Amino acid sequence: MKILILGTGAIGSVFGGFLAKSGHQVTLVGKLPHLEVIKQQGLKISGIWGEYLITQNLILGLNLEEILRNSQKSFDLVLICVKSYDTEKIVKEYLPVIKESSYIISLQNGLGNLEIISSLVEKEKIIAARVIFGAKVESPGHVKVTVYADQVMLGSIDNVISFEKLEEVAQIISTSGIPCQATKEINKYLWAKVLYNCSLNGLAAILEVTYGELGAYQETRKIMLDICKEIFMVAKIKKIEFFWERPEEYFDYLINKQIPPTAFHHASMRQDIKNQKKTEIEALNGAIVRLAKEEGLEVPVNNFITSLIKSKEKTYLS
Repeated sequence: MKILILGTGAIGSVFGGFLAKSGHQVTLVGKLPHLEVIKQQGLKISGIWGEYLITQNLILGLNLEEILRNSQKSFDLVLICVKSYDTEKIVKEYLPVIKESSYIISLQNGLGNLEIISSLVEKEKIIAARVIFGAKVESPGHVKVTVYADQVMLGSIDNVISFEKLEEVAQIISTSGIPCQATKEINKYLWAKVLYNCSLNGLAAILEVTYGELGAYQETRKIMLDICKEIFMVAKIKKIEFFWERPEEYFDYLINKQIPPTAFHHASMRQDIKNQKKTEIEALNGAIVRLAKEEGLEVPVNNFITSLIKSKEKTYLS
């Protein structure tokens, strides 16, 4: 298959590298230092899934014009791996290579990405993905898979894509070495990831601790549970379904099932702040604040987390 990766940070590079390793023709679109090293030395992937140096089946494209010059005028799969605040810009820019036969997969964090993509492309072409493994860029040309909580889940908005097609795409990803499965309940998985990210990411970035440290103390546990309670309150009004009936049920799952395999993980938001990059707080806790306001609800803990991250952003970006 011809596959386009838009955004070659850690997650985009892992997907691109594994798919190229399994024989697919992969075009990477990203930033120059990373792509320049890959061009010269190949893409190195290390970590819990093994050590690889991928030198075959990778095409590097700094922009749309360069891709078109290389005769890559259409792709079977387009993987969106950019930060949520860049979604609209990147999809608009690459619309010329998104053809009738193309499927777009959003591998992103947070809320709002699917709505943005579906405002530009018909939803029959959009696949939503829940990604819950962790990776980081060790250096230009080198990414490391650090933690794995569960397999990637794929689904479509309102289940408008045939389940057979979703299973086919999931099999392609699984065969490459990234565990993946199709589901007819993708919205529940996406909101479960929102619960996970909102409970951990911002708070861990503020306190500069690991996920395991957050779960170890009564004080941080209370904050995390309060975040979950507010999200469940908003979801109930918005008629969003979870796998759990009550926030306490999810919190027990978070503490006992999700945190242990990611106990030594540092939040990506912390890395963004330290690297003087904008965070995705507006697509996470900030999105909960916006949804609550629409319904006249107050979510003070999510609001507080959002405000603190924004303050920390300004401190590092100033």
